[in-house]
Amino acid sequence: MRMKLTTLAIACALAAGALAAGTAVAYAALGGAQAPSVRAAAVVDADGGVVRSKGVTAVRKIATGQYCIELDADYDAARSVPVATKRWGAPWNSTVFVNANTATCGSAARHVFVAGGNNGAGADVPFHVIVP
Repeated sequence: MRMKLTTLAIACALAAGALAAGTAVAYAALGGAQAPSVRAAAVVDADGGVVRSKGVTAVRKIATGQYCIELDADYDAARSVPVATKRWGAPWNSTVFVNANTATCGSAARHVFVAGGNNGAGADVPFHVIVP
């Protein structure tokens, strides 16, 4: 009986470790951001991958340096004042622009459009975006 309890304890510890590892992966996907006092926020890689977010349901890269940030359905992005900035590691000569009142991404009420570039040309740039 002692052997079975020890085996069960090891199996439970391994399962707990697997769950903890799964939590870390979920934290790196949509969700997982701690952003008090804002409705939506995201840390986005240059390829459009989401590092972490809050209130964001999807990020689509639609062209070189162009990203559509889809927000939770209960928020009117067209009435917001979003802020975006390039992330650490982006080229020094890069820039990021954001627009909340656009139909570029489909429904203007649900999307924020972010554009990045280098030296006046569109380029993939990692960025942060916050929608208060």
